[in-house]
Amino acid sequence: MSAVVEQVTVERPPSLVRQALKLRRTQVGLTIALLIAAIAILGPFVAPFGSTEFVDSPNLKSVPGTVFGTDYFGQDVFSRFLFGGRSILLLALAATTIGIVLGTTLGLIAAYNRGRLDEVIMRTLDVILSFPQVLLSLLVISMFGPSNLLIIFTVGLSTTPRIARIIRGAAVPVVERDFIAAAEALGESRRRVIF
Repeated sequence: MSAVVEQVTVERPPSLVRQALKLRRTQVGLTIALLIAAIAILGPFVAPFGSTEFVDSPNLKSVPGTVFGTDYFGQDVFSRFLFGGRSILLLALAATTIGIVLGTTLGLIAAYNRGRLDEVIMRTLDVILSFPQVLLSLLVISMFGPSNLLIIFTVGLSTTPRIARIIRGAAVPVVERDFIAAAEALGESRRRVIF
């Protein structure tokens, strides 16, 4: 008697990323995002003038060699636009990173330490959330003066409550599961259990 081994192939469903890339709106959005990133990164290399170079008289709309004219200092607006993209992307990336790190940390701590600490963290974040993001940024900048680090910190701080709420909501059911109780019973530290 010989046994016949039959091979069965199982097709995997396409991943979520592949499904999303098939959608027209995802393709359009990704194309626009990549175009903006390319302009921001490559812009300074293709700018016709330097970002602080004086081209002509101030506030002229049609100066030969300029696309958007000059600003109130006589600098080429198009060149300044191309030079500014990189710093805007870096500011946004840094502020988003701060918001995600702080929000994730506070959300996990609040979910794990139910009770008074949870209430204090979430109510403090509710107070921050009650201020409009732009108003909070303008208030802090008017108090301390404009600086890139202050802008990054303010925008990151105003993003933190939204992230913390989402993380806390996702972590609360997980904290109540048996493997968390088992880790605590084995003597694992709170930091190790949370992170």
